[in-house]
Amino acid sequence: MFALLGKRWNGQVIDLLLQGPARFGQLVAALPGLSNRVLTERLTELQEAGLVARGDGQTYLLTERGEGLRPAMDALATWCVPGSPGAGADGEDQCGDNPCGNGAWEAFAQAGERVRSALEQGVQDAAGMPPSYLELLVQLRLAGGRMRMSELATATRSKPSRITHAVRRLEQAGWVVRDGDPSDGRGSAAAITERGTRAAEDALPAYLRVVHGMLQALTPGEQEQLRVLCEKISAGFAES
Repeated sequence: MFALLGKRWNGQVIDLLLQGPARFGQLVAALPGLSNRVLTERLTELQEAGLVARGDGQTYLLTERGEGLRPAMDALATWCVPGSPGAGADGEDQCGDNPCGNGAWEAFAQAGERVRSALEQGVQDAAGMPPSYLELLVQLRLAGGRMRMSELATATRSKPSRITHAVRRLEQAGWVVRDGDPSDGRGSAAAITERGTRAAEDALPAYLRVVHGMLQALTPGEQEQLRVLCEKISAGFAES
């Protein structure tokens, strides 16, 4: 879910819809630089995640689950208030000229985009796979090398259809094999191959370098603030 919220424009769209339903054209007007095509893509992603629903005509509104993000949004906004942990050394708001909430979301989205871009480039260069495939291989290794597809979907917080597609691609690359699950004839399981193990070992150092580099840029206190804010965001989804 962090990746979804960190993706450029998604946070700003949610922020606007927290203020009330809005038509497609109103969202475009409120977000300079956002094209109709990209907004359509973002709204589709948010609808698939169960955060946004489409009302009458071109009106979009938050679902009950989307409304559950309000506490997290408030926490990010508070973080930017002068005198709060998110303020600068001089006590001034560090979110810029945007309204505080929008500034927080913009910073969150930019940081998420840069981390994701660095992970994608590092893992792709090291092993020729996206980070999401590495996560699947790591989960398989942690589970002893084999997992049912439903278990893999739960472990990675992914939709079963996405897991099926990803595992099919991993199988084509020779990194996993699929077979019927002996404990459930209706299901199937994925098992990591020796080639998949080597690919994961090649990619993991690049992944960890990005993660460690990001954390090293933060003081221990800032890392704790980041942890608390991310947990609040996650809790907003869990409670809705």
